[in-house]
Amino acid sequence: MEGGDRAEFRPRSGGKPPPEGSRADGGNVVVDNSDGASHVVVENMAYHHGNLKQALLERAAEVIAESGLEGLSLRGLARDLEVSHAAPRRHFQDRDALIAELAKEGFRRIVEAMNAGADAAGPDPVARYRALGRAYVRFAREDPAFFHALNHPQVRRIRDEELRDVEAEWFATLREGAAAAQRAGWHPEASPEALVAFSVAGAMGAAALFSGGSWTSYLETVDVEALADDVLDLIVDRTRATALGTLGDDAEAESDGSDRSERSDRRAS
Repeated sequence: MEGGDRAEFRPRSGGKPPPEGSRADGGNVVVDNSDGASHVVVENMAYHHGNLKQALLERAAEVIAESGLEGLSLRGLARDLEVSHAAPRRHFQDRDALIAELAKEGFRRIVEAMNAGADAAGPDPVARYRALGRAYVRFAREDPAFFHALNHPQVRRIRDEELRDVEAEWFATLREGAAAAQRAGWHPEASPEALVAFSVAGAMGAAALFSGGSWTSYLETVDVEALADDVLDLIVDRTRATALGTLGDDAEAESDGSDRSERSDRRAS
């Protein structure tokens, strides 16, 4: 077992729980006698949770999605995962350390999703920058636990060096994307700092809005994804000409207008 974690052992093919005072040794359960000798009492037993640290993170994400950060505790996670109350502290000193690790994992995932979105958008720098924001909003909707963890006020107070590094990588991805889009003709009149601040604020606001069911309930729409596209268009307009999109702009604009009409029809249906 990892780090001496005490957890439920389960036979691979059924059977009774191991006796009190037993310990894991590979795939077996071993009992230490009073004279110091040991003997195997159950064979082919497996540590049910495998990587306890990862299991704690995944369960913590589920708890946040279900009950918010207020419902998260190390003791509750230990109970849910059927380990001793002390086991989680072998990996996380306290609740704040667990939340910080969730935030790090969230930033890693979001940078990966944003880069994948930009690559799928093609070579146009403006389209790629819009795709960064769209991927951020989609991440917030599809993985709300990690999104809320990385934006929680507690996380802002306990940022360690590693968390600052992954956060800086995320912002650098956005800054580089905004600079490339501006060089391609997107808001050349704006200062670079104002441009990245405006677009990041818009994407983060949209992500916060669309990742919480309470806010979206006030919106008169049946297609939140289409609405998210419209919001991103207000931030980074897909019809705006760029250095790589000078050919066929009229046809592209006409097609994009048709796409917006179709989305409006879906929301009204």
